[in-house]
Amino acid sequence: MPGVALVRALADNTGLTAGLSQALASNRLLVHDRGRVLADLACAIAGGGEVISDFRVMSDQDDLFGPVASVPTAWRTLAEIAGGGERALNKVTAAVNAARRRPWAGIAARHGAIPGIRIADKALDGVTCIRLDASVVTCHSGKEGAEPNFKGSGLHPLLAYCDNTGEPPGCCGPGRPGATPRRITWR
Repeated sequence: MPGVALVRALADNTGLTAGLSQALASNRLLVHDRGRVLADLACAIAGGGEVISDFRVMSDQDDLFGPVASVPTAWRTLAEIAGGGERALNKVTAAVNAARRRPWAGIAARHGAIPGIRIADKALDGVTCIRLDASVVTCHSGKEGAEPNFKGSGLHPLLAYCDNTGEPPGCCGPGRPGATPRRITWR
């Protein structure tokens, strides 16, 4: 779950959590901020959660995550959003869009604009490239029914980052030797 802590920090640093908190603000006295609950639900999904009760994994690690809402509070938060109808959905969507604009604006501020992608001997402008890379990390699972992958038992984490800047991702250095990352481009 330490990787989920990074996703949670990203949500906080891009303003997603604060934006969701503002969008879901209530006049009632709430123990858990609804924006934090929604951001934590997204982090639980990013960490491999498949059902709402998987949210408990974060609350079991209070040294890492601090106070995390209970599963019933997560359900109440989702019910409140659903009960808010189109208006609540629009507020949440606006908060997500604002959080997305912040890192892209940071790239543009640092480089003047989002740079083109260098391919062979030319640069493609107006294209955003997301580089995907993965590698098998050896680990063991004693779970009933757990089966090894083609390289033995292991975990297959994925890394995705914007490749337009030509700089390696800050957390990973130049990448794995011999890696053949995939490029996905959008126009």
